[in-house]
Amino acid sequence: MATDASNLLQQAINAYKTENYEMAIVYLDDAIVQDPDIPEVYFWRGKVAVKDLNDEVVETAIADFTQAIDLKPDFWEAYFERGKVYLYFDRLEEAEADFKKVVELNPDFKDVYSYLAQIEIQRGNDTKAMEYLNSVTEGGDYKYYYNLGKIFLNAKSYEAAIENLSKALSENKYLVDGYYLRAKAYEALEMYREALSDLKSAAMLMPEEKKFFTDMANVYFKKAKKKADEGDIRRSADLFVEGLKINYNLKIEPEYERILEEAAKDAMSKGEYQQAVLYLEFAERVVENQYEDQFDYEAYNRKMQEIQSLMKEAVKGLPLKERIKKKLNDIYAK
Repeated sequence: MATDASNLLQQAINAYKTENYEMAIVYLDDAIVQDPDIPEVYFWRGKVAVKDLNDEVVETAIADFTQAIDLKPDFWEAYFERGKVYLYFDRLEEAEADFKKVVELNPDFKDVYSYLAQIEIQRGNDTKAMEYLNSVTEGGDYKYYYNLGKIFLNAKSYEAAIENLSKALSENKYLVDGYYLRAKAYEALEMYREALSDLKSAAMLMPEEKKFFTDMANVYFKKAKKKADEGDIRRSADLFVEGLKINYNLKIEPEYERILEEAAKDAMSKGEYQQAVLYLEFAERVVENQYEDQFDYEAYNRKMQEIQSLMKEAVKGLPLKERIKKKLNDIYAK
């Protein structure tokens, strides 16, 4: 029985590492049925719950990590993960208690000092924060500034994060995570051009890392929504297209989903039929993304018919050669 539970736990860990969180929780639930007294099972249940952006679900992680600790009182990894959840909810005293327990159980685990420093920064105790930071690395080198930048980022002190991450990058231009974290700080300040530049730098250094491209696409979407709110429909549509080119599966909030169609109408009014076709091709993809997990076929068909009606009008405006190419592309795409 224990062997079966251990095998299920390993399968859950493998699923977690491949970001298949739904399958991971299935394996973990089955493992509990086989053996309810394995602390690592509850630990990984908590890790899965943390991946959910719903606060109610994330909070269930606290119960799972607590159960892991009850079964294994020296489980410092569970204290560390529970502390991060407490910190997420700004429960600073409880987070601090867990992080200090980690220091007691495993004082060589450097990451915990960064989180203790973050708590002190949020309290305004900069001197104490620096004491914790000095436990991670000595001052003056790029690692020092990188860790300090990360702390400020977590504490939502974005200007300070940018300042310190910039110092780290000036000393080590190959610091991939430095570009990534600085991009997140720029994004939080709506400095989207700078955020995209840093994400592109990170992607060039580590092109196999998918999150850089996913975040890049999301930044384009944020820029697009800002332009839409300002009334710049064409620029908004162009930015949505750029985001979709990077991540074809992004969804657009309902209030923005007609931007591409409106941009297509504007393009046709100016005789820009090729650009109108491009907007409408991506509009079709947006509708597919919106309804791929739903069963509202009536709404899906209605929206697609509206787009296809505009598409026919746009295609008519194309030169004959372009109309033929469009027809052939449509045939081969089916």
